[in-house]
Amino acid sequence: MIEPDQAHFESVPWCLEIINDPDFVITPTFSRQPKPATEDSLTATTLKTKDTIQACLSVYRRPPPGATWINEVRSLMTLGTGMNGAPFMLHGGIVATLMDDCVGTLMTVNEAATEDRESVPLSSMAVTAYMNIQYKSPVTTPQTVLVIAKSREVKGRKFYLDSEIRDEYGHVLATAESLWISVVPHQKRLKERL
Repeated sequence: MIEPDQAHFESVPWCLEIINDPDFVITPTFSRQPKPATEDSLTATTLKTKDTIQACLSVYRRPPPGATWINEVRSLMTLGTGMNGAPFMLHGGIVATLMDDCVGTLMTVNEAATEDRESVPLSSMAVTAYMNIQYKSPVTTPQTVLVIAKSREVKGRKFYLDSEIRDEYGHVLATAESLWISVVPHQKRLKERL
């Protein structure tokens, strides 16, 4: 299946190299898909316009044979000027949002078994506990950027994840360390109340 924004990025030479890398597999950017319970409405509706995030395409690094954990996701994003905080410069909160969203895609492509033995995306079972962001250089707009999310460590219910934003030349514009925590016991208690 071809992703809706794939043709857009195939027309950008440096993006085509990422798309054609045999170590990576194209995956849907699930947060860009509207959902009935309104989750992801920020990225699926508000930030999905020609003036905000015009196009987005995600790929994940194919795990080695025998491994099931996907360690890295990359998202190409074409940014408009509708999210600026300063002239032709992306707002810092949106910089954080882009990295958090890419980490969410990494958590979505990885799954965990529930008590019912059903596999569900980890993003539906965990939330961001913190993000420590370093702004290294302005993210200017309009431009296409590469957002990378990597898994650093998993300890029980805690997922330590890193992310960064790069421009077309590979310059790192921002980085973040984040912690996501599984909230499955809390979701179970919430369901029992309903």
